[in-house]
Amino acid sequence: KKPEEMSRQKERFLAGAAEMRVPPAKAEEVFDLMAHFAGYGFNKSHSAAYAMITYQTAHLKAHYPVEFMAALLSSEAENTDKVVKCIAECREMDIPVLPPDVNLSEQQFTVVEGGIRFGLAAVKNVGEAAIESILATRGAHGPFSSLSDFCKHVDLRKVNRRVLEGLVKCGAFDSLGARRSQLMESLDAAIESAQAIQRDRAQGQTNLFGAIDPEEGPALPDIEEWPENKLLALEKESLGFYITGHPLAAYSRDLERLTVHSSDLSGVGDGKDVRVGGLVSAIKHHVNKKGEPMAFATIEDLYGFTEVVIFPKVFQAAAAVLQEEAPLVVRGRADVSETSVKIIADEILPLDQAKEAFFKSLHIRFMAPGVTREFLESLDQLLREHRGTCPITFHVTIPDHSETVLTAGNGHRVKPSQGLIRELEQLLGCDAVELE
Repeated sequence: KKPEEMSRQKERFLAGAAEMRVPPAKAEEVFDLMAHFAGYGFNKSHSAAYAMITYQTAHLKAHYPVEFMAALLSSEAENTDKVVKCIAECREMDIPVLPPDVNLSEQQFTVVEGGIRFGLAAVKNVGEAAIESILATRGAHGPFSSLSDFCKHVDLRKVNRRVLEGLVKCGAFDSLGARRSQLMESLDAAIESAQAIQRDRAQGQTNLFGAIDPEEGPALPDIEEWPENKLLALEKESLGFYITGHPLAAYSRDLERLTVHSSDLSGVGDGKDVRVGGLVSAIKHHVNKKGEPMAFATIEDLYGFTEVVIFPKVFQAAAAVLQEEAPLVVRGRADVSETSVKIIADEILPLDQAKEAFFKSLHIRFMAPGVTREFLESLDQLLREHRGTCPITFHVTIPDHSETVLTAGNGHRVKPSQGLIRELEQLLGCDAVELE
């Protein structure tokens, strides 16, 4: 069809040229040049433009990594999945991403001494009007000294209770010295007190002690901080992801050995066997045409999210595991499309069971000098307390001389749980234990 289309265009071009009194030979020559260019010009011009952009981007990332990542985070602030990937990349580049702060954050992510400061625009339920009020008040008033001081001076019609809850949950008031649990408990009292002061101020009134109006406001309740799992859960609720910590941090080494990062799935071929791991961050229940229950789950790791399709047979076997707030491993097949990679689950196991199922052996290393009967008895007792099916290989080193490799008998097979690894590292050191 292309030659026919070009032929029609040529006829139109030559007819138009004739009307403009262009010599036929010249018009033919010009059209032939355009036709020749059309065969390669578009592709080559785009290739050149993309090559230039790629070079400029690579240069900025290599020479101005903090500024580059701050700009990238700001541009993707409304896309939770991409922000998680950017934060993970910052972690790999040793660039700290600092949490939101009412005294230090701007609207977007900004470069500060020590890393990148989280922008207020990325906090859920904190709209543009609220941010403008906070920044304008901070510029005129100076840094806020407490929650009550903050409430007294910002416009509470724009910075409402919902906004304040989001800021407390994400840790934006942490630098003021109070616990998040205390701030949340005293929120209503702080708002009520501040509203009364703002009403009086608007009416040109003051109270009897207005000249010495204390900044501290209502006293904070003497209560303990929330447990870490609640802190992180509320932090994720207000941001869409974890920033000051991650529930999977303690399991990162095992997940590194056992699974593929969510951020690396784009390189997996369609239909290939793959293992992914993490926490269930969302699950949508469904019934197939036969009336059988199945599900679509979102698995979150330290680098992003993976969509997992769980058909009835697998769902029936894994229903209890999916309800637990604990790390798990999904073994399945990659379903690759133009826009995403999903995993069709074949098996879903809790992390501890997955370690026992997929790790081939546990390697334990220690130095021969200093090995005593008491040491060996302690090691033997520890291994017996964690009996399982995973074989053990001992590596006994004599410094600057030799290494002896010993395979333990079947009576010393273990369950390679988090507890066993932790106790072995306490006894032998962090580099003494390796799972294959």
